Amino acid sequence: MCIRDRVSTQSTWEYKIQMHPTPEQMKASLVQVASQSLCCDCNGVNPMNASINNGIFLCDVCAEVHKTFGDQFSFVRSIPNNDWNYICYLYMELGNNENFRGFMEKYSLLAEPVAIRYTSRAAEYYRMRVSSL
Repeated sequence: MCIRDRVSTQSTWEYKIQMHPTPEQMKASLVQVASQSLCCDCNGVNPMNASINNGIFLCDVCAEVHKTFGDQFSFVRSIPNNDWNYICYLYMELGNNENFRGFMEKYSLLAEPVAIRYTSRAAEYYRMRVSSL
């Protein structure tokens, strides 16, 4: 069966699910992107943690701070040490440090303390936008 037949006989959703990367591919991709990124909060190099619901990369120190906020504000996971599913991977693709910082800048929240920034209504709105994409 060729790809065209597969698309015409299955719903688009079923086809996309079959085409997503394996957990190993997702982790490798995230490690590669993180190694070329900076921590979203402190601009530290080589951030190996992620706030999944915000779609941002974090260094170890900032990740520990984010864990104190609770999962509803910042769902933190280690990139190399935790398992990654496709939904979490999509959050990281759709969010990202640049998008998050740009969004916070629009609401003049970049100068605010980290706790205020991530528990703000603007951050809640950003998380809702990323989850709906």
